[in-house]
Amino acid sequence: MSNLRHVDVTTPAAVPFVRSYAVTHPSGTLIPPQPVGWDQLVYAASGVMTVITESGRWVAPPTRAVWVPSGSALRIEIAGRAQLRNLYLEVGVASLPASPAVLHVSGLLRELVLRAIALAPLWRADARHCNLMAVLVDELAMLPTAPLDLPLPTDARAVHVAEALLAEPGTARSLEALAASAGASRRTIERLFRSETMMPIAAWRNRLRVLTALRLLGDGQTVAAISRQLGYSSPSAFVAMFRRETAMTPTAYFREQPTAVERPRRSDTVTT
Repeated sequence: MSNLRHVDVTTPAAVPFVRSYAVTHPSGTLIPPQPVGWDQLVYAASGVMTVITESGRWVAPPTRAVWVPSGSALRIEIAGRAQLRNLYLEVGVASLPASPAVLHVSGLLRELVLRAIALAPLWRADARHCNLMAVLVDELAMLPTAPLDLPLPTDARAVHVAEALLAEPGTARSLEALAASAGASRRTIERLFRSETMMPIAAWRNRLRVLTALRLLGDGQTVAAISRQLGYSSPSAFVAMFRRETAMTPTAYFREQPTAVERPRRSDTVTT
């Protein structure tokens, strides 16, 4: 049974139920359009992006997309140059998580997204549009989520430590020193991270290193250079950590990266 919701051909044809946003963006920060009442599937067809919301951050190469439900303000940090191919789905069209999540992008989903981008806006009165979205939404529902998120704490002391680590993921400062700079003990910071991020701080730091590495890999840096930036004694030590976190090496993670896509048939804009 299809997971597509509210596809009713009796709805006025003047109201699309899927919009798109397609832009090729250089390295830097981008705040995409965020219309009220629309869920977003944020996808970079090439390059690597970091999607940041109040609740966390998600790094996504072209094998990942970020689902951002309506009401979650976001910004995107681009590493290198990225081709953003975002879909806006009217709330209720897809039955997906109520909070942001990273989704694995299969070859089929990639082609469905690019096809929807080329045709957008999509209309309920067009049976082809409805059929395309029915397949796309069913594919989304079957794909596994990918644990590449970095949940953020909320307590001011833990936030201080998190911000210090975000600013310098490869810092050699001990947790005791970081905790002291926040006016707390190591034990307090460990407790706060475990309760507010659902992760021990050691696991949180490793996740941060993986996400940082993905961004740097997307920017074309070598494994050796990244391992030095992240404070590892050797590339092999960094690769071992990366493998523990992702079940693959950095090279394998990017081996299946798709090639860049052609510019959409329509202008780079949010369709209305």
